Amino acid sequence: IEKSGIDISKTRVEYNNIDKKRFNTNVKKLNLSKVNQIIKEYNLQNKKVFLYVGRLATSKRVDLLIKMFKMEKNEHPEYKLIIVGKETFKGHFKKLLSMADEDIIFTGEVEDKDLPAYYAVCDVYVTASRDEGFNLPAVEAQACDKPVVAFNVGSHKELFEKFIKKGILVPEGDIQGFTSAMSKLC
Repeated sequence: IEKSGIDISKTRVEYNNIDKKRFNTNVKKLNLSKVNQIIKEYNLQNKKVFLYVGRLATSKRVDLLIKMFKMEKNEHPEYKLIIVGKETFKGHFKKLLSMADEDIIFTGEVEDKDLPAYYAVCDVYVTASRDEGFNLPAVEAQACDKPVVAFNVGSHKELFEKFIKKGILVPEGDIQGFTSAMSKLC
């Protein structure tokens, strides 16, 4: 409302719904074949896995997420980061690829039916987005009993109050706080 100048008296809040048959605490058991396939394909045995799902646009700050992941990985070589999403801008995607190493996995866009398996293999869901309208993947991850680390931007404060009970909301720009939250939840 602050950004758009919309008359608040003419608005109402409607939250996105998630499919609780697909995104739930039994997600690993329900998708075991695909989970095992992902673990084998990306060599995730005995690894701690962080997951990001979403567009690879500059506003999502995947570049910052990669930097923070690498800061923590120096002390925790068992860490892996899976980035699920399609490239939005070719130049930006090339930059992200140039920042990656063998422990940062870009899957590209995955089929919607396979998404629950990616939540199942992760230990912590992470997002460094600078602005969010809702952040459906964070809520889906929470429904799968995965803790969430996010900056306190956009809708995140409201999501942590209403939907996300397991995770850490980090003050915007607190990179040290974010990386500490990653390791604490892992």
